Amino acid sequence: MTRIRPAIGIPLALVLALSAAPVLSGCSSVGGLVNGAVQQASDGKVSLGGALPKGWPEEVPVIDGEILLGAGNSADGQTGWVVTIKSAAADPVADATAQLEAAGFVADASGSSGGNGAAALKNDNYTVLVAGNADGVIYTVTPLSAK
Repeated sequence: MTRIRPAIGIPLALVLALSAAPVLSGCSSVGGLVNGAVQQASDGKVSLGGALPKGWPEEVPVIDGEILLGAGNSADGQTGWVVTIKSAAADPVADATAQLEAAGFVADASGSSGGNGAAALKNDNYTVLVAGNADGVIYTVTPLSAK
């Protein structure tokens, strides 16, 4: 087991949110109406299922699966994104990590504990934190500071 450096530590809330995320997929008809209203109200920055949030960087691939939640937010002139994906893959975190590495991202840290895993990767433009378990993953994407 590799420990994740404290500067990149995975908050317990992130892993707990992933564990609870599959519950969100149960209300499809009501969920569709709510998702449409949320997307319209947030100008596409928040999706409660089915779509990546507005502005998601094309250079950040995501694994196949059902998008349960997507959100983007701007602060200090930079935008960051969070996406939760329910996946049928045997090891979604490993699949997500391999896909990011194939897209040119370099692993910065990784670790696992009790069926949960996490990896931090970066390229010239973004840092991507992937955390999850056998049910799926949460991607947290932040732009690197201006050089």
